[in-house]
Amino acid sequence: MKTSIFLAKAYLMICIIVSFLGYLITVDKTKYCNTQVLENSFLDPFSKSCFENIRKQPKKLKDYIFGMEEYEKQYKSDSPTSNCKIYLLGTDRYGRDLLSRLIIGMRYTLLVSLLSVVFACLIGVILGSLSGYFGKLYELVVTFFVNIFWTLPTILLAFVILISFGRNISSLFIAIGLSLWADIARLVRAQVLSFKEQNFVSSAKAMGFSDIRIIFSQILPNIAGPIMVQASGNFALAVLLESGLSFLGMGLQAPVPTLGNILQDQYTQVFNGQILQSLIPAIVLVLLILSFQLIANDYRDRLDVKLYH
Repeated sequence: MKTSIFLAKAYLMICIIVSFLGYLITVDKTKYCNTQVLENSFLDPFSKSCFENIRKQPKKLKDYIFGMEEYEKQYKSDSPTSNCKIYLLGTDRYGRDLLSRLIIGMRYTLLVSLLSVVFACLIGVILGSLSGYFGKLYELVVTFFVNIFWTLPTILLAFVILISFGRNISSLFIAIGLSLWADIARLVRAQVLSFKEQNFVSSAKAMGFSDIRIIFSQILPNIAGPIMVQASGNFALAVLLESGLSFLGMGLQAPVPTLGNILQDQYTQVFNGQILQSLIPAIVLVLLILSFQLIANDYRDRLDVKLYH
């Protein structure tokens, strides 16, 4: 078990570092790694290709962060030149470097997932705290909305939001976040109901602390552990939802790469006999989701004193 947790943390750390470095380590420096060379379509891993013209290099800081805006057509050369590329994972149907797009795609997938989890935690913590501490009308209203969002199919809810507001990062993380907040609100409500009867809360009331101050300075710090466990598990679900929506064509619009739309582009290569290229995005995605889930389970076990000791 410890080995699996170590490997999960190591893999997740590698994914975060690689996605953070982004264009600093990609072969394709253009924005979204979208340089298309149709002559290089469906190249096998470790293929080498040379070009007649020397490609431009990033000159500004923003080029290393967001990629180069300037696109320059690359002309393939039949003879070796000083401008050659090695495609470690091969290319896709448009001749784009698969490894470069996976690196940038992982950045967008992790970004959307992070924003979704933060958004869900904000809504869940605030509504769950109000419901658990004040009860009565707050509890009725929050429970009503929790039941509504639980009954709505996740994909259908996301479809409605994305169709209404467009396929962009803000709409995508809001759609995913609205699918995750109910579980957090339910957890926070139960924890607040338990802690508001503790002596330290009674002492805070006797000292004249306001209800909002008691919630945010006394109760929430004591229930941060369970919230972090739930957030870690939701991170795995957010990655899965983002990839699923992108695979169905409802994620970020092309040419923005995500693990989901890369998987959608690559799975057809299995029919061309290039099984490895079609499996690589799926393997990266599955290992990423599995890593988050293993880490969440580890945090949960550590908080369970009886199980851990």
